[in-house]
Amino acid sequence: MTALNDLIASFAAIGATEDGGVCRLAVTALDKEARNLFLREIGNRGLVPRTDAIGNMFGVAVLEPATDEIVITGSHLDSQPTGGRYDGAYGVLAGLLAVEAVRDRCLANPGAARRNLAVANWTNEEGARFQPSLTGSSVFAGGLSLQDAYACADSDGVTLGDALAVIGYCGITPLEHRPVRYVELHVEQGDRLEQAAGDIAAVSGAWMTRKISVVFEGDYSHTGPTPMALRRDALRASARAIEALYVEVARENAGAHASAARISVYPNSPNVVAGRVRVWFEIRHEDEAVVFAISDRFLKRIERESREIGVDISIAADERRSASLLDPAGVELVLAAASDLGCKALTLKTVTGHDALAIQKRIPASLIFVPSRGGLSHNPREFTAPEALDKGYAVLVETLWRMVTTRES
Repeated sequence: MTALNDLIASFAAIGATEDGGVCRLAVTALDKEARNLFLREIGNRGLVPRTDAIGNMFGVAVLEPATDEIVITGSHLDSQPTGGRYDGAYGVLAGLLAVEAVRDRCLANPGAARRNLAVANWTNEEGARFQPSLTGSSVFAGGLSLQDAYACADSDGVTLGDALAVIGYCGITPLEHRPVRYVELHVEQGDRLEQAAGDIAAVSGAWMTRKISVVFEGDYSHTGPTPMALRRDALRASARAIEALYVEVARENAGAHASAARISVYPNSPNVVAGRVRVWFEIRHEDEAVVFAISDRFLKRIERESREIGVDISIAADERRSASLLDPAGVELVLAAASDLGCKALTLKTVTGHDALAIQKRIPASLIFVPSRGGLSHNPREFTAPEALDKGYAVLVETLWRMVTTRES
């Protein structure tokens, strides 16, 4: 579909990196540029623009003025520092075109629409600049207060509230309609669809994720003359902890995923033994008991091993995302739409977090995957073939059509 591919290319140019990727962190000048372009695209299609207090953007198609019910589709435009062009943006842009297509179909079938339709761009899904991730959708769903979201600070101490004000997207035009369903189209970011030679996945739920931020407190000293036995090296303790995490995952032997993907060192000088280090750990598995078994054992181990070398530890954050389920009726609807369009579809659970998981806490939410080549994501080389993107778009259009024209939500 030329229009979709052209849109993806246009947005990929904003924050484009030399290696072909996209670096467009949330609520930066580049994010503002992408938001401005999205706003123009909303206007070009005759949709009603809305922006709420946390910066979530909507393009509304009023299909049935007699009701306040609305179905929402969308995703996010922010990226990781090493992002590709499809993660998030695909769902927003395919959603934009799908809303337009469903609206035109409703115009050709007077009286068919039972509810209204909107496309959304959710603020700070990635969490690369501000933690926690899924910020905008969590505020929308009531899982995070607006004030707590505003108070989230980046590594320079800039708060999300201040950053939104700077780029002019601290909105005052919230969505007037009453949301009844949400659908998100996304690249899988894994290889299960590709391995199964599938076209579409209807996502039934998510793995549990536990994200633990640990602070290691030692003491500063000169890297040269300080006797080895007297050093309280926080970086050494953190290095031992990182390896311990992988050891505990292997010991459990249950197929869990884990990582230590971010580290902050102070004073970060080549001549000073690190006195304070913070590491961000995470453990994921579809069985919550497995996540707790690994993480609890891990925490006890690193406390003991750090103490042995004179380093104290404390927990700065411990975020637990349950192994949640998505709307079962939505799964069946997506599978039926895919089947009717001749697509090979399957059901699976997502390992990663998505806005649909946050929104499910407020309204029934659905998540649709298309294949990712090699399962590569958060990487400039992420790729989904144009024909796969088109199949996902077609399934999204049909799913939205059925959601806005059926009597029951």
